[in-house]
Amino acid sequence: MVDGIWPDNLTPEQAADMIDYYAKLVGVDHVAIATDDMFDVSLVVDFATKNAIMYNDDGYMIDAFNKGADDSAPLARILAAVTDELWKRGYSNGDLVKIYGGNKMRVYQQVWEGAPEGKWDKEYAERVKLRNEYMEKYGSR
Repeated sequence: MVDGIWPDNLTPEQAADMIDYYAKLVGVDHVAIATDDMFDVSLVVDFATKNAIMYNDDGYMIDAFNKGADDSAPLARILAAVTDELWKRGYSNGDLVKIYGGNKMRVYQQVWEGAPEGKWDKEYAERVKLRNEYMEKYGSR
């Protein structure tokens, strides 16, 4: 059981629906996902239970564990198919780079490292250029 709300047999279309909803609501620059590829959530349950006050989720996480949540990896298992679905919906590789980690890393750098907004823009552009060169040389799509 994932969380008692989302189905255990989450489909790529359902995952893409969730990503697409938020990308349209707040913009692709503000959406990020984590695959939480943990097949044993016991450490998370222990930490979340002891630190429930740290979660501003109206009890969602603790409630999910109380209902028997024991898996947080369904998205990780279908991520390639989710990517295909998002491509079908018109998302670019650049959009997916943001959603699949770029946005999260940008926020981490700004919040944890105190990096001013824009500090990593030049480096990011260089990484994207290099990635595109590799995709052209080695990629299949």
